Amino acid sequence: MLADLLELSLIAYLPGAVIFRMPMADRARRASLAAEERAFWAVVVSLALTTLLVLALAGLGLYTWNRLLVAHGVLTGAMLAIFRARLRFSGRVSRPGWSALAPIGLVALGSALYFPSSEYVMGGKDPGTYMNEGIQIAQRGSLRIPDPTIAEVPPDLRELFLIGELESDLYQGTRFMGFFVMDRDAGVVMGQFPHAFPSWIAVGYGLDGLSGARRAVGFWAVLGLLAVYFCAMRLVGPVAAGAAAGLLALNVATVWFARYPNSEMMQQALAFAGLLALGRSVIDEDPFFAPAAGTLFGLMLFIRIDAILLFVGAAAGLVLVALQGRAPRWTLLAPFLILFGVAGRYLTAWMAPYIDITMAQLRGYPGIAGGAAAMVCSWWMARRLYSRAPLVARGLQTWIPRVLVGGVVLLAAYAYFFREPVGRLALHDAYALRFYSWYVGPAGLLAAVLGFALMGWRRFWRDPFLMATGALVAFVVFYKIRIVPEHFWQARRFVPIVLPFTCIMIAGGVFGAFEAWRPGRHSTPAGRPAIGAVFGRVLLPCLVVAAVAWPAVQRIRPILPHVEYAGLIPEIERFVPNLGNDDLVVVESRNASDVHVLATPLAYIYDRHVLVLASPRPDPGAFERFLHWAGAKYERVFLLVSDGGTDLGSAHIEARPMFERRFVLPEYESSRNAYPTGVRTKAFNLTLYALSLSPEPVSVRDVDVGGYDDLRVLRMHGKEQRGETTFRWTGPYSYVTLQGLRPNDKSLALWMSAGRRPSQVPVARVRVLLNDQPLAQLDVSGELRRYDVAIPPEVAAAAAARQTPSTLRFECNTWVPGDVVGGPDRRALGVILDRVKVE
Repeated sequence: MLADLLELSLIAYLPGAVIFRMPMADRARRASLAAEERAFWAVVVSLALTTLLVLALAGLGLYTWNRLLVAHGVLTGAMLAIFRARLRFSGRVSRPGWSALAPIGLVALGSALYFPSSEYVMGGKDPGTYMNEGIQIAQRGSLRIPDPTIAEVPPDLRELFLIGELESDLYQGTRFMGFFVMDRDAGVVMGQFPHAFPSWIAVGYGLDGLSGARRAVGFWAVLGLLAVYFCAMRLVGPVAAGAAAGLLALNVATVWFARYPNSEMMQQALAFAGLLALGRSVIDEDPFFAPAAGTLFGLMLFIRIDAILLFVGAAAGLVLVALQGRAPRWTLLAPFLILFGVAGRYLTAWMAPYIDITMAQLRGYPGIAGGAAAMVCSWWMARRLYSRAPLVARGLQTWIPRVLVGGVVLLAAYAYFFREPVGRLALHDAYALRFYSWYVGPAGLLAAVLGFALMGWRRFWRDPFLMATGALVAFVVFYKIRIVPEHFWQARRFVPIVLPFTCIMIAGGVFGAFEAWRPGRHSTPAGRPAIGAVFGRVLLPCLVVAAVAWPAVQRIRPILPHVEYAGLIPEIERFVPNLGNDDLVVVESRNASDVHVLATPLAYIYDRHVLVLASPRPDPGAFERFLHWAGAKYERVFLLVSDGGTDLGSAHIEARPMFERRFVLPEYESSRNAYPTGVRTKAFNLTLYALSLSPEPVSVRDVDVGGYDDLRVLRMHGKEQRGETTFRWTGPYSYVTLQGLRPNDKSLALWMSAGRRPSQVPVARVRVLLNDQPLAQLDVSGELRRYDVAIPPEVAAAAAARQTPSTLRFECNTWVPGDVVGGPDRRALGVILDRVKVE
């Protein structure tokens, strides 16, 4: 435990504390900052340094946990040796006071709400991609993942396991969802997302293995609360800033994503720390914070590409303060431009698939260059106005905040009351602001708009960077969400900037409205505030903020006891011992089932040889050749399936069941254009088959549907069991493969039932075809019974002559329980199929 604390302090506090105390850049000004803010900056500087070190080492393929610790130790030790006693603050030093209770309380509140973290280690969506990217950095020491498993597959067989544009200029196929193959021959794979947040998953992994990697997002969420608090304090004061950070801490979107691996929480923390540093550098003219701001903003592109919006907001703030004669120091621009150049090379050379859409939206390099030139010209013109036309500059200083306030209020009213999905305007874009009110409440949204009007009118020039950036990002986000409209998934767009900015505006507006409270005396003879003033300026605004926020705060109650995918890690670790280091696991296609999401951690966390089929119906000849190669290369070859159904299309492949495990994980509802209402479940029914080639055709004439049928069925729903009977529901088109049919086969015996089909749904009618030849059309009753279907002699003869398995197709009219009787079941159900037998 002590060693862990020492390691954590070495990467997250000591280097920044030493740098913050260095006797340069007007250290006396930093000494006068509140003690809690000095501690905050020590942490932020350390974290920025750690992020840069991990990215640099991993970019060179040299990262290890011990090297990171040594690098920090050497750097910290060198600074201690150089400056020694001069690192002590001298002169007037601010001591800890009552104000320190606010950040301490925020850390305690965040720590209570944001842990335990989800067990989202599986692939398939962004959180799993982040987790597996980060653990790959920890295990293999590189941003570019060396993947010998795909490299060793013969080139003519790789298309069995790669999907996407195999000859694209951007990448050479998809290895797993979220992982692009950059070089098939060398086996180089890149994760989908920039690596700043995965770097901290790697750091967490170094501290405490998989548990530490999961907690990385919660750590950044707590730091985000502190960053928002200190940034807001410049604009609205400490009490209102504490209320704003408290609102943010208790918001359902914050609580959800603080437990859910995502880069937005890191972006939130560094963005508000960067805005605070920018304000201290330009407005307060503190030289230390200029390189700090430049570094923090430069790091943004290693987190998310939409950091460009933050750059535009900060640049707009610089243009505005130029009207006051203020200008950024070169020490701010130098680190930013250096990191911007490195990030540009990193994104275009290594992360090209990630930035492709964004580059198209920005019109490529000409669009970026044009935007930068426009900002520089605007800044130059503002400077000229300040020096040549001071009256015009002062007039603009008066009217710009007013115009901005008026524009925001009008746009908010239009977006909330009048914007409708017309033409190409999607519903979730048209109603984006209304949907957002689910997270802050209608009263909270109104308070935020009024708060923005009050802050913009009275205090805009106290922190124009925060005001301009918040307004810009909110406008862009509410104009077009640019994400699948599933909640809480859609709420990710609000978390980094819009939600914290909303909380600041709510608290600032409420406290600002009461700041002129005059109950009589303002202070006692001893100089302390009068009770009436304390009530009117502190307690009463707190009560109003609580009343506005209470409906939104109530939304966290259902999610507090929930841990997304709790139990997934133990289930994977129960399964992994079945797979040796010399075994190969082929996982069925994502077009067949969701088991492909387990392939990613099996390969990139537990270091097993894994391939995912690109299709549930791979080319039979190619797959036979692959099995022949893999049988010589690996000790055993397995196929992992889960309820989906895979047709290998070969009569010479023998599949022997080795392992079966069913488990259910808690998964919160993800509703499209609707607020999630509660916990659902995600079920896995894993079956592991050992594959081998048989010199003689394998005969399969009797299929127990719902049993070990995974290689015999396709396009059916998951396995179910009632009593001793196993079965599956068919869909509109479902398939069963049969092998070893003979010319004298006379009939098919089918055990089927329509289930409890409601009376308002048409009778279940099934059309049966064998190798595309119609056999019968049956009306299926609600009772499970046998139906006999004759096989014409010519159809039987043709099936017997085939070199590949025969396909039995079921076409059925379906119904959706959720539409007919209500509930969450959205499956298109045909009939219950229990058994198929050739006679």
